[in-house]
Amino acid sequence: MNNQTIGLIILVVILAVGLIYVGYLYSTTASVASKYMALQSQYQQLQSKYQTLESEYSGLMTNYTNLENQYMSLQGQYQSLESMSNSSIGMMQPELIPVGEATVMVNATQGATVRLGNIIAVIRPGTYVETPGGQVLNTYQFSIIDYMIENIGLTPMEMNMGGSPPIYAFAYAVNGQVSPGYTFVNQEGKPQAIITVVRMPSTWTTWTWLGFTEESNGTLIGGRYAFPDNWVYVSSGIFVNYQFVKPVPWVFVYTGMPAMPMTVYASETTPNSTEITTMETELAPVSIGTVTVNATQGSAVAVGNLLAIIPPGTYVKTSSGQILNTYNFSLVYQAVYNPTYLNESNTIYWPIFSYAFAVNNQISPGYTFVNASGSPTPPVVTIAFLPPPKHSTTQVA
Repeated sequence: MNNQTIGLIILVVILAVGLIYVGYLYSTTASVASKYMALQSQYQQLQSKYQTLESEYSGLMTNYTNLENQYMSLQGQYQSLESMSNSSIGMMQPELIPVGEATVMVNATQGATVRLGNIIAVIRPGTYVETPGGQVLNTYQFSIIDYMIENIGLTPMEMNMGGSPPIYAFAYAVNGQVSPGYTFVNQEGKPQAIITVVRMPSTWTTWTWLGFTEESNGTLIGGRYAFPDNWVYVSSGIFVNYQFVKPVPWVFVYTGMPAMPMTVYASETTPNSTEITTMETELAPVSIGTVTVNATQGSAVAVGNLLAIIPPGTYVKTSSGQILNTYNFSLVYQAVYNPTYLNESNTIYWPIFSYAFAVNNQISPGYTFVNASGSPTPPVVTIAFLPPPKHSTTQVA
């Protein structure tokens, strides 16, 4: 093989390799171009989405700016209205305006009773007053005050109660002051509640009112409902409370939920003339009201025109020395047979009826009302609703 042939072969090989390389370059360039076109298409799509989002963002920013401007405008209007309310509409605050008052002078060792309308307050003997400065008063003026109410809304929802409309209010006062800074206390300085008797419908109750300011004319400005009060429903619309230890207002409200009395009543058969075999005086039960008493809680029972109140902390000591913290207390209304008259200072008194207390169905001097330690306690409070004496007058300030 000559040199010319070898050179031709080499040239052919070089051309072949060159063509292969050119084909490879062309193929690679086409692939890169294809990828570039795909990426360019994706870029254009992303750019389009970006422009769309940018447009939406601009719209949202415009809405936000508008809302912010509206909020600032409303806030300015609210502050303006609030300022007007505090300055020129101050008269819309709650007001308790005095409309009636009854006052009694109290000697703490003797106690007292005062009545105003449907409210009776019993200040038990041994009830003193501790002032805001810590002084203990053994002589003081005690008042019941009735109020007309203005701008007082419904009661709040609390303790499964609330939303009740107010009717009117009352408060106790010490030396003309209605204030939670005063406290009714016993000789040891412990709180001793005023016993409150109220005639009201079974669908009423009261809420304590606090946070007020007393003006010089006795009007109470401002305040709020604090909590509902606990009343013992005795019977015939008679309620008793023994939790009031401070002279603050209580607002009567209509609940619409009738209270249920805890008293059980029984009538005894009145003996006829053949059953009365002697001419001695006999006391025959004609009506009995019985209530189960928890000594720590107390209770009350009414029969006829009589009301017996067992204050909290009243236990019973039996003839054997046992102290009962739970017992049945009965108020026994009795008819008087073969009565004997009482001659007092040449004045003849004839008995009309009699009554007695019973413990666990026993009327006996062997039972004694005591405190938890067994010492004699202040007696059961008895209230008799009697007709006024002739030519008597009642003064209410």
